[in-house]
Amino acid sequence: MRKTALALLTLTTTLVACNPPQTPEVDALKPFTSQTLNWTTCDPTILGMDSQSPDVQGILNDPSIAGRLTCADVRVPANWSNPAAGTASFALIRVAASDTAKRQGAIFFNPGGPGGDGLIFAPLFAYQWASDWNPSENAEQLKAMTQQYDLIGFSPRGVGASSRLNCGTNEFAAPINPPTTDQSDANFEAMKRQGRLLALACQKNPLTPLINTDATARDLNLARQLMGDAKLNYIGYSYGTWLGSWYAKLFPQQTGRMLLDGNMSWNTTMEHAFGLQPAAFERDFRDALAPYLARQNATFGLGGTGAEVYAAQNGLAEPLRSVMGNIIAQFLYQRDAYHFAGELLKTTVVLDALIKAHPDATSDELMSLAAQATYFDDPDMNASAAQNAQILLMIRESELNPAPSPVELDASSSTFTAITCNDTPWTSTLEQARAKGRQDAEHYPLVGGYDAANPCYQWKGGPSVKQPALPKNMPPILMLQNELDPATPQEGALEALSSTPSAKMILIDDEPQHAAFPYGTTCVDGPITEYFLTGKLPSNKLNSCPALPLWGEEKAVPVKTLTVKNGGLCIAQPTLSSQALGEQRLTAARNETRHIITQNAQRFLPTALALSPELRAKLTVRDCQ
Repeated sequence: MRKTALALLTLTTTLVACNPPQTPEVDALKPFTSQTLNWTTCDPTILGMDSQSPDVQGILNDPSIAGRLTCADVRVPANWSNPAAGTASFALIRVAASDTAKRQGAIFFNPGGPGGDGLIFAPLFAYQWASDWNPSENAEQLKAMTQQYDLIGFSPRGVGASSRLNCGTNEFAAPINPPTTDQSDANFEAMKRQGRLLALACQKNPLTPLINTDATARDLNLARQLMGDAKLNYIGYSYGTWLGSWYAKLFPQQTGRMLLDGNMSWNTTMEHAFGLQPAAFERDFRDALAPYLARQNATFGLGGTGAEVYAAQNGLAEPLRSVMGNIIAQFLYQRDAYHFAGELLKTTVVLDALIKAHPDATSDELMSLAAQATYFDDPDMNASAAQNAQILLMIRESELNPAPSPVELDASSSTFTAITCNDTPWTSTLEQARAKGRQDAEHYPLVGGYDAANPCYQWKGGPSVKQPALPKNMPPILMLQNELDPATPQEGALEALSSTPSAKMILIDDEPQHAAFPYGTTCVDGPITEYFLTGKLPSNKLNSCPALPLWGEEKAVPVKTLTVKNGGLCIAQPTLSSQALGEQRLTAARNETRHIITQNAQRFLPTALALSPELRAKLTVRDCQ
């Protein structure tokens, strides 16, 4: 049955791409290709929880955006290999090109995940790029992009305002101990149980086989057709590079200007791409963050060398070491969070020493000691650290007394699971996954060791689609890659580059964060904006640009290598000068953009903690002012 479905899927792709004489397959698509997009005023809550943010509301209501902002729902086949079998909904939000006479088409955005909702990207980028306060050296070119292109955000099928997927079951998953210290059979069985229950929960939902990158790529192609554009222009981050490349391989003749930023190894498999991550996170921490914190030793007191800072993290007792490892991994996504990582790591080091000095202290006694401890000389930083120490003690207590957790995934996590397991085969056995996890836990202790908990190793039937091969007429693609990207490592990005003759790359030397565009320098943003405005690509296959300095430093240092919620972790923010309202909204737009990319990319992290949602919420950085 699956082979027959895949054969029909391939045949349908060929027919749609080549526009041949009418056939039964094309007739089956006619109800979808003949529809008219009904662009209407967006519901004020279309962005979900983001709609509640005053900064986001300020952007949406800004006169430069409000008059150009509309929404539409596209009817798409639920099953592209059988279009008559039902429909699904695909949500779009558009900020129309401000200069219709110079319109070059539309740019679709995907923030990653998989499972990320990209609706918000259209208004955020429209505001940021067109703002008079845009600090980028290529602000005029970015503004021209908003004049000449419709900017399109969309909810991929499975999430957001599109047809949603949810996975859940009554069964509970057993707690998983940190694999750095627990390689027992019992802990392996707990990982196996979690993966099995997640796989079963998702595969009980009949929508699950239809949530995959192939279907989303075809949804995008239908939206392009209905907008009347000959080609699809696209900017994708993280998993969005996997989606964009999949589209280009399926529809090479319909692919326009495409930027893939923070690249997966998109010509290989999900299993391979995930397998690169533990080493990359470890490298980013060891070779970028730790040396940075050492250079700021006068502030953080974690050690004067990167090796000392690295040892400070690895010297923490469990479960604080794993808790802090997961938090550090999240801070690695954004260069602007490095300062905060130093504050929290120092807090944890002091707290760890306090616990070791009072091994028989009760929880209440530790809370009292933590409130009185000295973490920093600066009074504000010390007050924030005292609050964070108590939150960390609460998390530690929950980890020392773990309880089984319900197997219930939200739409984003459900979609993440479906796509990662449906797109390409996971061929390792559970014993092989255990062996890799054991090795990763030893060599890459920041986040490594949880491989056996991955539901894809117990996914019945394997992938629901076939990954397209690289076509001979693969269109040109522009790639942007950070040298030390933790979530989508340079090794995978370079694999994609070298295996795709038509691709070209801009590599930002010494840049540690995940994804970059718009980066703010002419070396990076100049050729990208020129590409979208004129179609001209860089002449070289691989092009190098220098990184910007990290926070508090005057120049970039070469790297030596091979939601804001009350009650959350409170980090003393660096003092900022007062800004005009427009500048504040621009900063909010840029921060929200980075947050969304970060949030979606973090789904690539293995399951490093079995915290309750309430405790996870307390890991969110909030402004203390």
